[in-house]
Amino acid sequence: MRIDILTLLPRLLDGPFADSILERAQENKLCEIRIHNIRDYSTNKHKQADDYQFGGGAGMVMTIQPIDDLISKLKGEREYDEIIYLTPDGVQLNQSICNQFSLKKNIMLLCGHYKGVDQRVRDHFITREISIGDYVLSGGELAAAVLVDSVVRLIPGVMNDETSALTDSFQDGLLAPPVYTRPAEYKGWKVPDILQNGNFKLIEEWRMDEAMKKTKDRRPDLLSNEDL
Repeated sequence: MRIDILTLLPRLLDGPFADSILERAQENKLCEIRIHNIRDYSTNKHKQADDYQFGGGAGMVMTIQPIDDLISKLKGEREYDEIIYLTPDGVQLNQSICNQFSLKKNIMLLCGHYKGVDQRVRDHFITREISIGDYVLSGGELAAAVLVDSVVRLIPGVMNDETSALTDSFQDGLLAPPVYTRPAEYKGWKVPDILQNGNFKLIEEWRMDEAMKKTKDRRPDLLSNEDL
């Protein structure tokens, strides 16, 4: 998978992709992440990539010209499965969407900033608009990092134990059950006996029951009326 990220603030993305799972994914050539500075494509002598909005109002808007030139250049080099705009008014990211994106070959992410991007960019270039939550960030860079992390870890071979991602919260529509590790008792706090009896059928039933209880308590919106 190749991921191209278009941003006004490339230094914000120096850290998130330089360690842990994302670093290994790139080293093992399972994923290629490229960061592009939108200002480099501005024809303005000051490399300006924002301007006042038509009709007046507070806040600047990302201009269309440098974004058009950058997207057109990249599209001339390869075909993109998705061109995604990170914006608070997009569809909220969830595990199902991450699973879909993990099957793609080439995706492009446009990080919003200021009051957003000229609407013509959204109308003519963007194929998906994604939000990571009902709140506003200073820009789309952190949202892009979240999306990339949540997608790349699902690519086969990225995680040492590929079955681990299959038991994450939301993969089966439920929150993950409690997990424990050694020692079996610490300060009088004990690991449930059922997890130590070696009966994997009973352990899986316990985990499913705990996952259901946790989901009912914390995220009942994930369940159908029949499950409540």
